[in-house]
Amino acid sequence: MGSSSHTIEIDRSGAVRWLPSPFPAVTPPITQKHIASRLGVSVTLVSRVLGGKADEIGAAAATVASIRQTAADLGYVPNATARILRGVPSRTLGVVVYDFEDPFLGALIGALQRLAHREDHTLVLAGFEQRREDADALRPLVKHGLSGLIIVGSGGREDWLQGFLARGLPVARIGTSPGATHATVAVDGPRGIAALLAHLGGRGIRRVGFIADALPAHQERQRAFAQQAAKLGWEARPEWCVTRPEAGVAAGWRGTRELLGRGGERPEALLAAGDAIAIGVLRALQEGGVSVPGGMAVTGFDDLPLADALTPALTTIRQPVGELARTAFAWVAGADRLPPGDAPHVLLPGELIVRESA
Repeated sequence: MGSSSHTIEIDRSGAVRWLPSPFPAVTPPITQKHIASRLGVSVTLVSRVLGGKADEIGAAAATVASIRQTAADLGYVPNATARILRGVPSRTLGVVVYDFEDPFLGALIGALQRLAHREDHTLVLAGFEQRREDADALRPLVKHGLSGLIIVGSGGREDWLQGFLARGLPVARIGTSPGATHATVAVDGPRGIAALLAHLGGRGIRRVGFIADALPAHQERQRAFAQQAAKLGWEARPEWCVTRPEAGVAAGWRGTRELLGRGGERPEALLAAGDAIAIGVLRALQEGGVSVPGGMAVTGFDDLPLADALTPALTTIRQPVGELARTAFAWVAGADRLPPGDAPHVLLPGELIVRESA
């Protein structure tokens, strides 16, 4: 099915010689016709089997297995455009990433990619720089006949999303989105904060502070912290709760330096809205001569892969990355699995991971 490839060499006398090309020959793609010819069956039968309609025509199990195995052996790849023209979903999912530099979102992308590979789907990634929404950044998605869209990251009612929703495209977000009309799945932030406070309370701690950046999910966790600390009757002074405009490590470092620079009494523990923020908190405390956990306990949220490699290792809430990805993927890859009526909004529990920092 391949073809030979040559280049031409002309010497000084004008003679022409054909030489093998240093570039590989272009091999035509494997089609359903090739599979049918190999097995001696009809193209229609191959099309029905590979299109998932073998049961409708009563194809024998052995025949179905043989067609699928031959397709795999030959390296057959379905043509997305042809699938769309036949009214078959393209099995191509768009993924909009709110911040490619966010390490937690990176873990979610990896989980989605593994699912797509296992379920024979293609992912097309697009997204924003540091959450600055830009519709032009999503143009790569328009070029593909998407069968679904997954948003990775919390957000609000974005203008850029309305066009996708208007097309009736199944949309699911991994993260929170107040008032969303599309499906969402996220970790239960307030429940995670409650678990951290309960753990600190078990250590006799009653004076607590909070360091956050401006991300929506982190602001939600800060609100939950304030409500639950007040309900417990704990001391959580306003000057111990700092929100910074920077993100991640920078927010944790600057927020903690700001808190330490105010002087006076200090909290016994600092809760960070995310693990990246907690890294900045630990650095600032070390620079300020405050031992952890002896001088001040520190907790995070997310359980990034490096959380247990820090010194001290970080006590945190582990987000169920695999389950978050599986839930969103199942919703958009099989839109018929979406329940009727309102879009589902699911909160999954996190897991308290106790390490050295608190």
